[in-house]
Amino acid sequence: MTDLTAIDQTIELVRYLAERPVDRARTGQTPHAIIHRQNKACVRYFHPRGGAKHAPLFVSMPLINTWTVFDLMPGRSVIEKLVAAGVPVYLLDWGRPGVEDQPVTMVENIDGILMRALDRSRRHARAHLGTDVFDVLGYCVGGTFLSIAMARHDGAARRMALLAAPIDFHKSGRLSTWAQPDSFPLDDIIDGFGNFPKELMRSSFAWLRPMGQLTKYKGLAERIDDDGFRELWAAMEQWNGDNVDFPGETYREYVRRCYFDNALMRTDGDWELGGRRVDLSQGTIPVQVFAAGGDHIAAPAACRGIADVWGGPVQTMVVKGGHVGVCIGNSFPKALLAWIEQGGAPTASTGAVAEAK
Repeated sequence: MTDLTAIDQTIELVRYLAERPVDRARTGQTPHAIIHRQNKACVRYFHPRGGAKHAPLFVSMPLINTWTVFDLMPGRSVIEKLVAAGVPVYLLDWGRPGVEDQPVTMVENIDGILMRALDRSRRHARAHLGTDVFDVLGYCVGGTFLSIAMARHDGAARRMALLAAPIDFHKSGRLSTWAQPDSFPLDDIIDGFGNFPKELMRSSFAWLRPMGQLTKYKGLAERIDDDGFRELWAAMEQWNGDNVDFPGETYREYVRRCYFDNALMRTDGDWELGGRRVDLSQGTIPVQVFAAGGDHIAAPAACRGIADVWGGPVQTMVVKGGHVGVCIGNSFPKALLAWIEQGGAPTASTGAVAEAK
């Protein structure tokens, strides 16, 4: 706890903010290499320290923010903890769409970009790690897309974990109440803007918790003298302000089918992507759900929905944190590493052994 008085806190807060700390914050510092690019997307490979002790992990990040929330800063990084434990990490960074990406459809993102990124990651792991046995992890909408992909391509991974990934969208709390056809002019927005604008995305999420802007500065003032809190606050503020436009046609189908229709909870529905019906019951690999207990965007009930429709075994765990805070605390990385350890040491596939010879 800080020993500063309220007046001292205010003075220090003003002095600190005048130094523009957010502009100087550095995120995404864990060393890595880009092994694949497609359009704006890329795969970032993080080599494990001391060699691979576990199977590679492919991570599908959200499309609406930058990937660095998983690597916010030293000591507050999911990626850092994974590579320190010997986990090779292949992270799908969806990039920053431009106006030319408005026509990109949901099936192009899932069957094209996501699945091709996993394939290129597998090729890299086969050549450099001697294995092509993968576990996969999806965060937020990146997890929603990943669950669809794994149901469409059953067996493409050994196991799947989902973090704060909504499946039963009608249990998403206030967000599901807002995102309904009688109150959300989806077609007007996409027809008018092309891509869903990042500024509108940012303000929409801010209004889910109207007092959030006030409480974040209050929290900074109260903890401004705590060791390391300034740096953490500045890094989080930089990431929070760095939203990404959502490709228009992908967003149109995502909102209509997931929020309006709640189609992922139906195994006999009419939702088709690329001529194939979307049906999560076709997925059979084991699934581990990590829901954030304080999540106001993907409530635990929305994340648990996959257990009602997935064709294979599903386990659910509630971890400490909110939708974003879960990425910078200790509870989720600890739980994730425990799940990874259950999978055992990396296994060499037949193809990998043949190439190694």
